[in-house]
Amino acid sequence: MKNILAILALTISFAVTAQSEREINIDNFHTIKAFDLINVQLIKSDVNKLEIKGKDSENVTYVFKDGLLKLRMDTDKIFDGNNTYVTVYYTNIKTIDANEGAEIYVKDISGQDAVEIRTQEGARVVAGIDLNKVDVRAVTGGIVELSGKVIKQNVVVNTGGIVENRDLKSETTDVKVQAGGEVEVYASASVDAVVRAGGDIIVYGNPTNVNKKTTFGGDIVIK
Repeated sequence: MKNILAILALTISFAVTAQSEREINIDNFHTIKAFDLINVQLIKSDVNKLEIKGKDSENVTYVFKDGLLKLRMDTDKIFDGNNTYVTVYYTNIKTIDANEGAEIYVKDISGQDAVEIRTQEGARVVAGIDLNKVDVRAVTGGIVELSGKVIKQNVVVNTGGIVENRDLKSETTDVKVQAGGEVEVYASASVDAVVRAGGDIIVYGNPTNVNKKTTFGGDIVIK
């Protein structure tokens, strides 16, 4: 529910932003990386294009290379994209990567086998998914919030990363936390949970098969 409200709030922000707008047709891509506190909304479409809004819309730069789309601010606006909103229409997405405080929201990822989600440096990804598999990595304060359902999820967290996947109904979950981090996940069938050098894991769903291990501090709770 919290994830749905977050996506709804950002959608409203995109809709009411009245400053200058740019619309740009772009090439095919399968990986997106966002930087500099930029707010990004991903929407499945039959075309690839950008809609850029906000007071600093003219200062957003985009780069393509080998299927990778990078979104960042100009040098004189570095780390200053919090009032900038980019709607990205995509035909295919394999990897979502948020950096440097950027926030990426996507209401629905479905109709494909898997997706990879990465966050770091205080950035955030909020998504609803219906897939066979998801791979999640959150480090250096990065935050991931997923809801929906998958057959299998793999989660890796270290140095203060946060993963809030309690509302992602998964049959099988593998989760590893190292050097601090907080994770909430769901598993109905089996979970393999490891904490090294501090961190906390809470597993919901009361899975039938549980394998858990802590080394040099940390806590794993099964509910």
